[in-house]
Amino acid sequence: MQNVEQYNAIKLFIDEKISPGVMAHGGEVNVLSLENNILTLELSGSCGSCSVQAYTSESISNYLLEEFPELEDVIVTD
Repeated sequence: MQNVEQYNAIKLFIDEKISPGVMAHGGEVNVLSLENNILTLELSGSCGSCSVQAYTSESISNYLLEEFPELEDVIVTD
């Protein structure tokens, strides 16, 4: 884990700003890792079979890159 403060800030942001919308549709966002300024997330629950999963992944990635410009990339898996 790169920086505990950075990880905690990102996790809090996800919990407060992203997860509620994803949860409303039966999904969940899990932080898998933060290494070398690359954040890896997993979408689970109904997100795995959702027809707009690719759009959701891209939206989450773009939102996080905008809010945390120090991130080099956000990878979202399912």
